[in-house]
Order: sequence, then structure tokens, then C-alpha cells
Amino acid sequence: MAEAVVRGAGRPRDVTVDAAVLRATQDLLLEQGFDRLSVEGVAARAGVAKATIYRRWPGKTALVVAAVAELYHVPPVPDTGDLREDLLACGRTYVHQGRTQAVLAGLMTAMVHEDELRTAATAAIGGPYTALFHQVISRAVERGEAQPDTDVTSVSEVFPALAFHRGAALGLAVDEQMVVRVVDRLLLPLLR
Repeated sequence: MAEAVVRGAGRPRDVTVDAAVLRATQDLLLEQGFDRLSVEGVAARAGVAKATIYRRWPGKTALVVAAVAELYHVPPVPDTGDLREDLLACGRTYVHQGRTQAVLAGLMTAMVHEDELRTAATAAIGGPYTALFHQVISRAVERGEAQPDTDVTSVSEVFPALAFHRGAALGLAVDEQMVVRVVDRLLLPLLR
């Protein structure tokens, strides 16, 4: 029997439908990119009516952002007591996200021209990962592990920007070697 989520009055929403629609959206982003993706195509791939999608998401942009955000699972902010280890833990959140990066690559061109998509994707996807680095670096400044005049915002954006470029623009996965290289050769020298 399908698992259902009760959302107040009315019929319970079937979460298996949500999962099928989000997966279909991801698949079509990989195959077609954002511009060619349509709600009609997603509905056909997921085996649901367009109305089912529109009851859950107001339009294509919201649907695509939800589908991409579904691939991201931001962990708690690391606090090992060691700045290097905390930065490595933040960087490792990007390792093994091959499908995630490939789906995100399907949004690259559209994000340049679609303000709503760029804003929504940044808030749902980029922001939480950048926040990991921001919190770790802010804490390092407070503890005296980093220079007191550190531009925390700019340094926090370094790894996420490189990971995004590597995955979306170059089509390469973020691996352990990259994580260590960026932390040891870029972030730590910037902070100390």
C-alpha cells in the first residue's frame, strides 16, 4: 500500500507520486536540459496528470528546483575541534554527487537567463552548502584559528564555486583529492 502524508482536509497526498514526479524531472533534465523540459513531458514520464503536478508545484521552475533540491542532503555543520578537519568534512559533502552534478549541469544555461530559476536554485541548493563553510570559518575566526580580518563570506564561497564549476561546467566529479587540495592549498592559506 502506498505511504500517504496527511495534509489537513481533503484526500491524503501520495508521497510515491511526489517521488516519481521528482525523479522524472531529474531524468528529463539530464536528457533534455531545462529549456526543453516541459511539465507535460514530466507528467508523461511519471505516469501522472499535469493537474497532479500543478497541485504540488506552481510551475516548471518550482518543480525543477524541488527536483534538484531533492538530490541534496546537507549534513549538520561539522565541529571536530580542528579547522582543517571541519573544512575537509564540508568539502566531502560534495563527493559522490555525480547524478546531482549532472542534473545541476542541465540547469546551467537556463540559470544565466532565468532570474527566478537562479534565485530559487541558489536559495534551495547553493545557500545551504555555502552556509556550512560560512559557519565553520566564522567559528574559526571566533576561536582565533583564522585571521580576525578574514572575509568570511568570500572565503566561504570558494569551495562551493569550485565544486560547481568542476561538476556543472567541466562535467567532472568532486573527489577526495580535490577536497584535500582545495582545503590545504587554498582555504587554509587564505585563513591563516
